[in-house]
Amino acid sequence: MTAYDFQTVNLFIPCAMDMFASRIPYTVIALLEKLGFQVIYNPDSTCCGRKFFMSGDMDSAKQLGEKLLKEYDTEYPLIIPSSACAGYIRTHFLKLFEYSTLPASLKGFMQNTYELCDFIVNVAKINHLNNYFQQRVYYFESCAARNMYPLHRAPEQLLIQTRGLELLPHYEDLPCCAANGRFAIQNPEVAQNMLVNIVDKIYNLGAQYITSTDIHCLQYIDSEIHARGGGIEVIHIADILANQE
Repeated sequence: MTAYDFQTVNLFIPCAMDMFASRIPYTVIALLEKLGFQVIYNPDSTCCGRKFFMSGDMDSAKQLGEKLLKEYDTEYPLIIPSSACAGYIRTHFLKLFEYSTLPASLKGFMQNTYELCDFIVNVAKINHLNNYFQQRVYYFESCAARNMYPLHRAPEQLLIQTRGLELLPHYEDLPCCAANGRFAIQNPEVAQNMLVNIVDKIYNLGAQYITSTDIHCLQYIDSEIHARGGGIEVIHIADILANQE
């Protein structure tokens, strides 16, 4: 049993994860079910519209937002394995729909949307998952996890409690990886320098794995690692949290 009032949760999968890391959603479902939740996943769900909103295409963002609102029962919390997508819904949906006729439950829907680690630690009040991952791991804190949806060390709390895992020291001065939005496209040289700086520092720590709450950050960092010939693996935090011996 969990400390949360509901035993049923909705699950929304970010489009980047659905397209490029389609195994991870099954891992998230297995993890939530292990914690005692019944998981509702709507296979018709596609995208929250965040990328369109950030690029200024409000019509497309609004269409996808309306679609999302219709696809899930707002009676239950919405869990998202992405601080960027969860943060976007919590932060920007009111502005996106300020001139629309929407259900009275919109504000509740926004407040009842959670990033996976935040939900486990701060809502369900679970700090120990009895998971196992015997590797040296660097946790990369995305910009969304710092600013749009501050996670207040929830991911680190779960990683520290992971049996066998060595959580490497956290760089407080790491820049944004530049994967979010159109920055890397419009400023390729600056973005590349930012990415190289991040990867250099993590290599220097002797990391075997880099993890994060955001798949798009991991994909972007992985591109630089592959350009160097590898040496470090990237892994979404859900895969670590669900891993057993």
